[in-house]
Amino acid sequence: MNLETKQESIMVCVHYGPHGQRLIQRGSELAMKLQAPLVVLTVDAGSDGDQEYSPEKQLYLSGWANQTKEAGGQFLTRSSGGRKPAQVIVEAAREHQVTQIVIGQSTQTLWQEITRGNFINELMELVGTIDLHIVAVQRYPELLEQTHERGFNAYLVKKGNRYILEDEPDGDEVLKGTFFRELDTDFDTGLFKIVKNGEAQYLRIVQSEWVKPE
Repeated sequence: MNLETKQESIMVCVHYGPHGQRLIQRGSELAMKLQAPLVVLTVDAGSDGDQEYSPEKQLYLSGWANQTKEAGGQFLTRSSGGRKPAQVIVEAAREHQVTQIVIGQSTQTLWQEITRGNFINELMELVGTIDLHIVAVQRYPELLEQTHERGFNAYLVKKGNRYILEDEPDGDEVLKGTFFRELDTDFDTGLFKIVKNGEAQYLRIVQSEWVKPE
């Protein structure tokens, strides 16, 4: 009796934050090994009419789209439309006849939105026969060497309601730290490390600016 082998198809799910690059790389390596098509999906948790423009977010989307294209895959963005992210992911997976899904699991607050509640459990209940790969993504200090250039001393100088990345401490309110620029970018976008009360904190810098949370 002749049994047809089902064509494998890989989908990587990325969420706003610095771990997407690593997940796409993992998924593209898997797709290459299996000679399978690759789809990369990001889910916007806002409703269709409530998607604020964010320069930082657009930089991530652009970078992911380019990385996916270079890997020969297809990049998708979907709005949740008020639904749970797990439902949107499974819907897209079925549309593209996906057989394996790659997602990241982290304790970082960057993943808080998508992992709030029991996201992993909800996804496992919905995927059916689709294989699920859960990749442990590293914390910032361990991830820096893979995703950012070597750090150098810099300053965040307050100007209005923003802090601007500068080489010199020219201002009344200044934060001193170490700046790590993201790889493969022409902008001063990356992570600014400061030490406060003996603990390292990492601030997201987008095109030389940091906006202090209110």
